[in-house]
Amino acid sequence: MSVYHQMGHDSKNLLCVPELNQFKGAIISPVNYCESDVVSQISLVREKPNFEMIFDPQLYYPKSKSGKLRFWDYFPNCIDANDIQSDQWWRRVVDKIALTCSRINPTAACSPAFTPKTYTNEYFKAVIHVGNYFVNMFSGTKIKPIQTVVCGLGDLSTSKRVLEIASIISQTKAMSIYLVIVNNVVPRRELNEVEELEGVMRLISLLERAGLPVIVGFASSDMVLWKAAGASACATGKFFNLRRFTSSRFEEPSGGGGQIPYWFEESLMAYLRESDVIRVRKAGILSEASQINPFGRNILELMDKKPGKAWLATSWRQYLYAFADLENRIDSKLVDVGKLLEDAESNWMILGDKVFMEEIKNNGDWVKSWRRCLVEYQPGY
Repeated sequence: MSVYHQMGHDSKNLLCVPELNQFKGAIISPVNYCESDVVSQISLVREKPNFEMIFDPQLYYPKSKSGKLRFWDYFPNCIDANDIQSDQWWRRVVDKIALTCSRINPTAACSPAFTPKTYTNEYFKAVIHVGNYFVNMFSGTKIKPIQTVVCGLGDLSTSKRVLEIASIISQTKAMSIYLVIVNNVVPRRELNEVEELEGVMRLISLLERAGLPVIVGFASSDMVLWKAAGASACATGKFFNLRRFTSSRFEEPSGGGGQIPYWFEESLMAYLRESDVIRVRKAGILSEASQINPFGRNILELMDKKPGKAWLATSWRQYLYAFADLENRIDSKLVDVGKLLEDAESNWMILGDKVFMEEIKNNGDWVKSWRRCLVEYQPGY
């Protein structure tokens, strides 16, 4: 098992759902929970064998007081714009994060990292420098330090740049990497730029080959590409802004409102609205994985017996189960990513002009791009 639950608002109840036992652990969200809540979450899963709780301080936007972050002791109350990247400033923050972790006692903790205006070599060197100090702070403890690396998707479009970034990252003292990819693609749309996707895959491959296992945070269905590149693990969550890293994730309404139910369909590598599920089901395209998904079965039964009945909460579970199940089948060599995407493209062609999705951009064009990535991608190049 190598899947992590990217925690968000009101996610605690999903930690112990029996059907979601393929998850290896969870990445804690101080944006959504105060310290006492996190202590409760960690206590809740203590009895689950080998279940990891990873603390991510989430200081990606340290100049903004987002969500519950302002109530954590390590969150800086006064931030001088000219001092934020200074070594002394970050050491003070790291010291406080270490004290926080000593109280909440997670399995592992990610080093703090911010999101810059430009992803220069100096920025990556600073992130690794802070990360190495972070690693030293956890020496002699049972808490495993993880190096956080924040990358802009557009900065990974050339092989030369990927090699430069990987070379700097490899200087970390940590034993593993938490990779966060920043982009401006809206959470409900799939990543579709081939050169950028290939860049992420090359970066993952280079780090893994350097002996640095990579956890890709905020992953969505693009997880199949990261696994094809050799990523050790991926993390995802129930909300779309937990499946794609954007600044809006840190502006999430406390109630998590405005959500629409989506069904993840493996046979198309797509998210479907209820009307889409009905049409795809009639066309005989629903995958076997979807049909044996326990939450998928619940949704189909509900749609048959009570058409129009809301199934938002079940849709989150349907997706999380599907994500973990597919990731584990890829890990176990039961699924070949190339064949998976080839079949998905064929299924889109079968639907052709017969089935029109509720959302006009939901047309499967990303599947061809992803197939091209697999063909053109060269590990470690």
